[in-house]
Amino acid sequence: MLSKLTPQAFAPLEALFKRGRFKEEFNIELKLGGSHLCHVKVFTGRPPYYGPWAEVFNLSPSFVGSSWELHVYCVLHRYMEPGDTLFVEYIEDRETFNALCRGVPLEETRLGRVLVQCGFCIVKDWTSPRAGWKAG
Repeated sequence: MLSKLTPQAFAPLEALFKRGRFKEEFNIELKLGGSHLCHVKVFTGRPPYYGPWAEVFNLSPSFVGSSWELHVYCVLHRYMEPGDTLFVEYIEDRETFNALCRGVPLEETRLGRVLVQCGFCIVKDWTSPRAGWKAG
């Protein structure tokens, strides 16, 4: 469950946890050797109205495609329950972005394969490349 996520879960990465805008939200900055890798925003849910979710964003280009990317998604998967949602920004992932623009299904892209490898079963592209906003 996402509420049980701790900085130690991401070891050996440095995980800086900060309070969010409200009690069910917290923010994480992940670093390696002092260098920024990405941010993660976690919402632990507000039953029965809102389910838990996490969003990985502000990815460093050096993070995309690295073993640390796989590590972060797999850590998040271990703390997520069925029905929780993971959102991933892929603007720095040109390979995935270009494949999606060509109409390749997300699960067949570089990012989709990484997510499936970590145990995520359903992957969707909720971003409209032409409009540049989340559709869901």
